[in-house]
Amino acid sequence: MSESLITKKAIAQSVKELMKKEDLRKISVADIVQHCGINRQTFYYHFKDKYDLVNWIYYNEVVSAVSSRKTFQDWSDVLLEILSIMKREKFFYRNALNVTGQNAFQDYFFTLTKSLLVEIVNAVEDGKEIQKADKNFIAEFYTYGLVGIVIQWARSGMKEQPQELVDRLKYFIDDSKKVAAARYLGGIAGQSKRPDRR
Repeated sequence: MSESLITKKAIAQSVKELMKKEDLRKISVADIVQHCGINRQTFYYHFKDKYDLVNWIYYNEVVSAVSSRKTFQDWSDVLLEILSIMKREKFFYRNALNVTGQNAFQDYFFTLTKSLLVEIVNAVEDGKEIQKADKNFIAEFYTYGLVGIVIQWARSGMKEQPQELVDRLKYFIDDSKKVAAARYLGGIAGQSKRPDRR
């Protein structure tokens, strides 16, 4: 592990520990560096601000762990992995998701989830010539649903076990991916081949 990564992980652990006791909005960079035992210059060498740090933690803990899975068949496993990671770091993710407005973590969460789903839609396109706008629509549909459920679960205290939540979402993850998305993709492809009858 490089020295830079060791430093980033130490800073990340520091903010996580602080977020167990304090709202992220009330934690300053000075608090983080003091808790971590480094100087401000070192912090700013690695991160733009505390929100950049929070996004880095999410990317490294969640996104990198699931980004290799690019099929709808994997999605229930991916969601279970995301929820399990979030529950292990419950205080951090609940706190991060409560920040609204500029630099809101949930916006970053939405954007990255959508980008993963766009890749999945591309992977299951199966030779159909689907318009970019249609792929984007499908990805946004699933993203709003999944992110909304996850945020609500986190804000309500993560009372359900990750597996319980995934089991409750099975209909949407399994059945709708086969029916709704496949029909939509097939329908759009079919429409593009039909002659204009006007």
